[in-house]
Amino acid sequence: MDKQRLIYLIKKRQQGKCSADENVELHELMQHPHIEKEILLLWDQLHEEKTLKVSTDDSKKLYDRIRSKPEVAAVIRSKSTDIAKKQARARVQKIITAAAVLLIFFSVYFIFFYPSSEKNNSLSNMAETHAVVLPGSNKARIVFEDGTYQELGDQSSPANIKKNGFYTVNDKNKGISYLGSSDMNSQTAGVHTLITPRGGEYTIQLADGTKVWLNANSTLKYPVSFHGASAREVELEGEAYFDVSKSTINNKRVPFLVKSKGQVLEVMGTEFNINTFRDKITTTLIEGRVKIAFEGKSDDQFYILQPNDQSVYDYKSEKISVEQIDPYYVTSWKSGDFAFDNAPLKNVMEDIARWYDVDVEYKTEVSDIKFSGKVSKFENIDTLLQTIEWTGSVKLKLNGRRITVMK
Repeated sequence: MDKQRLIYLIKKRQQGKCSADENVELHELMQHPHIEKEILLLWDQLHEEKTLKVSTDDSKKLYDRIRSKPEVAAVIRSKSTDIAKKQARARVQKIITAAAVLLIFFSVYFIFFYPSSEKNNSLSNMAETHAVVLPGSNKARIVFEDGTYQELGDQSSPANIKKNGFYTVNDKNKGISYLGSSDMNSQTAGVHTLITPRGGEYTIQLADGTKVWLNANSTLKYPVSFHGASAREVELEGEAYFDVSKSTINNKRVPFLVKSKGQVLEVMGTEFNINTFRDKITTTLIEGRVKIAFEGKSDDQFYILQPNDQSVYDYKSEKISVEQIDPYYVTSWKSGDFAFDNAPLKNVMEDIARWYDVDVEYKTEVSDIKFSGKVSKFENIDTLLQTIEWTGSVKLKLNGRRITVMK
């Protein structure tokens, strides 16, 4: 193939100066086997001469799509050895190269073989039907006592942030840490709020050393410092996993309280998960011991949970049930997975909607449909939906940012 001839024809086509014969010739060249590799080799020259224009937005979308691939996400999260990391980087480079080849090829083909008006309509239709739906990521907003706020996340935050000396951003776990404020007076330090959007999650280390993993579409309200307080108290709406540190004053333990829509959970040193979605408060104890009571109720109305106990409190009917469960399916979100064991399909779709920031529309009744399975939270959404479809119970159609559930 004559590469210079290909460049010449591409230039003329973009300028609208190709003759009918030259259009046919260019079209035939674009059908050549392995043309995408040839285009990749010519990319630098075409881009430098501004023959091809790829917007910053397109480049970012390509980058995001590459990051969303399961194999890339796995590499990003990998904590393996240096040798494994080198091998992983090589795999990522192959994926990026392959994706770049396809993007360039289809960009060239689309740009030069569709009339402008038709191309704009096609682009609009493609954007509607094939909107890029990416998995959630590490992002949140912290709201300060005075109402000002700071966006937090992989791309939006500098490496270290300080405000009045009471917190920094920790690069190691990509969360915020208040350990520097542990000596501040709890009465004057103030209260902050950490908010994760749909499609976001974040980690925080409180001033007492307690670690909290906040799931998507959740809110945690907490004091900047617990110093001098008779109890450590936070408020949760949504879902979070807690790893609570022990704290004592004069050899007397300082209780840790989590308030959630009328439920008050008291812990000493323990790990547990709380979920306040779906008009219920589901508390799952992983380690240690917790006491659950309720605001406005008598002191003798409480429950003690042991490891693997799960309590479900319906705060509308004010009824509670406690049973032993396998906590793996409750806490898998913290480790980067969706895991379900005979879960109602609506619950599964709600979790997906929060993480991928999409809407779900039901064209059929699904109350009797259950789903069991495990899949990475960083899976391509098409693959995820196909996995659910394999049960044979429903069909799932993605259009833009809406998933339609059908029989």
